[in-house]
Amino acid sequence: MTIRMAAPALVTLISLSCGLAAIEAAHAGQWDMAFRFIMAAAIADAMDGTLARLLHASSDMGKELDSLSDLVTFGAAPAFLLASRYSSAPTEVIFGAMVLFVAAGAYRLARYNGQSSRGDNFCGMPITAAGLLLAAAVAGPVALTHVEAVAVAIALSALMVSRAPFPMLKFGWGLLLPALGAAIIPVALANSVEWLAVVAILVLGIYVVMGVANALSDHVADAVPEEVREDAPAHT
Repeated sequence: MTIRMAAPALVTLISLSCGLAAIEAAHAGQWDMAFRFIMAAAIADAMDGTLARLLHASSDMGKELDSLSDLVTFGAAPAFLLASRYSSAPTEVIFGAMVLFVAAGAYRLARYNGQSSRGDNFCGMPITAAGLLLAAAVAGPVALTHVEAVAVAIALSALMVSRAPFPMLKFGWGLLLPALGAAIIPVALANSVEWLAVVAILVLGIYVVMGVANALSDHVADAVPEEVREDAPAHT
């Protein structure tokens, strides 16, 4: 493997390392630190793809490595954070939510890797967004009950396995890489992650609304008979 090909893979492994660190932090009851590591992993996850495009270093191995990393970092780590945060809740409820969330994420990743044509939208909510949103909800400033947290996990699981068209957010790759690098600074230096969690919830909440709105729009369009669409007057 050349240095050019290895650079994106190294960033992917950094993301994976952040996911493992998040699991350890959650195990120690350091929920803020666990969320901080998941935030850092999300930045690294965006950087590896950007770097691969800039270096023309995209490969099938890199795609598979990225998916395996995502399953740990944005599937298992947020699920473990949920279990650690609500350790006093009924075990079967929390464990069931953990399994459902990770399984939905695994299915979402496998389906994505098997798609030959992807267009301008993701099919279902990306696991990166779902995992980050679950972690923000669990570690954020609003103290959710275990029932509310499990409901969030179930809803996100449903969005991942759905066919709702979530938009691919495309930027100029040359500008995105330094922006992502700069985003690490507040994650590392913030005294409290509460405001980071609020920002993540607001941004990802808008993203969820966009995906659901697209799905509803497609459903309404499909419900209109073809002959009605053809007979509709053209607007000039």
